[in-house]
Amino acid sequence: MVKIGFPKAFSQIQALFPEKEKERDLYIVAEDTAKSEILGAVRFFYGAEQVDIYEMIMTVKGDQGMAIFDGIIRTLLYKMAEDGCISISVAGATGEFASYFKEHEFIESGDVLVHKAFSGEFFKPCAGCSEK
Repeated sequence: MVKIGFPKAFSQIQALFPEKEKERDLYIVAEDTAKSEILGAVRFFYGAEQVDIYEMIMTVKGDQGMAIFDGIIRTLLYKMAEDGCISISVAGATGEFASYFKEHEFIESGDVLVHKAFSGEFFKPCAGCSEK
């Protein structure tokens, strides 16, 4: 089973983020609970109305990895929306990550991707629900 949440201890993800200065940063991770294995992690910060994603690491690749990544991002953004964040910036998004964010209507602003109202994009009703 895949569990998405905030790690209790940095030691769980230290292998993915070995730099000493990253120990006090904020993270959200996906874990295979049966194997006690980290499947992916996102390093982020947030303030009054904005969440900033600085690093995304997935140990699982391909379609399965992107499905897990989608779950990580949606879980993070749901929590951030509850805390009053309305906009998001993503630094360092390349390849599949960049495509993912651009498909969700992020725009390039300098060297980051931004979305000024992510709740409307990530939490809109599905096509079947919106017809009801």
